[in-house]
Amino acid sequence: KSKKAKSHNSIKSISNLILDCLKEKKINKFHLLGHSMGGMIVQEMAKQKGEKISKLICYSTGPRGKMPGRFESIEESRENLKKNGLEFMAKNIAKTWFVQGDKAKYFDICIESGKQTSMEAIDNSLCAFKNWNGVDTLKNIKNETLIIWGDQDKSYNLEQIKTLEKNIVNSKLIIFKNCAHNVHLEESSKFNNTI
Repeated sequence: KSKKAKSHNSIKSISNLILDCLKEKKINKFHLLGHSMGGMIVQEMAKQKGEKISKLICYSTGPRGKMPGRFESIEESRENLKKNGLEFMAKNIAKTWFVQGDKAKYFDICIESGKQTSMEAIDNSLCAFKNWNGVDTLKNIKNETLIIWGDQDKSYNLEQIKTLEKNIVNSKLIIFKNCAHNVHLEESSKFNNTI
């Protein structure tokens, strides 16, 4: 149902939105997993309200919105969205999320999910990525943190992952071999058991 929510163009405002929702629901302690952009959001949440998080999982994510080594720059993604539209962009990006690209078993699920959003929401998300940098405040994250990464990820390179591991004091890194950005769909059982 989140597709009906107002889109935001900053990681901090999305983080605040989720924290406000949890407060409204009187959820005071929780485990938190963030995948990709969600991983940036949970890092921001941990910096603001880390005492509420029992355990943190940063999955296929990094501490910088401008992702060095990404399959294309954020600016190129925004340009592709304007020029080619939502469906083209969804296919173009989702194929990088799997080792087998658009032949992957769950590729179509990602496309269907992507088509449910709006051009405005995607562009706002890309702006949120572009303008966020959490490197300098990683040391403030004190939570027990599991970092998960697929060694074929084309969005976040190993340097980004190592920056998380090095700077989040109480962290542990698990690397999945022969997986890309969507480890949970490529190695579901192993991923779930790891979590």
